Amino acid sequence: MTDYDPADRPEPLPGQPVIRAVPHPDELNPRGITITCDRCGARRGWLLLNVRAHVFVRCRCAHEWNEPDLTRADCDQHYTEPDREWDDFNTAMTSLGYDGLLAGATWN
Repeated sequence: MTDYDPADRPEPLPGQPVIRAVPHPDELNPRGITITCDRCGARRGWLLLNVRAHVFVRCRCAHEWNEPDLTRADCDQHYTEPDREWDDFNTAMTSLGYDGLLAGATWN
């Protein structure tokens, strides 16, 4: 993990997407139906991954899926500004607690 300083951040390579990881501790119900993880049944404690126009939902059990009912605007509602960045996806997921180790854990 590196401390985030916009001045020091290199531009992504052509074709390399920037992924915004936005924690969402509450339930998600974009269609009026609460989203649940197909693998473990979790109903909250998500990480929203915004990749270009797509939003993926990641559970603490490490199950991840594209959620077409969520938009970039949904991520923007909970996004403030970047405070850190990682060199690779797996390190980011481990650092944020979404690598499967904390499956079933929730915080109030």
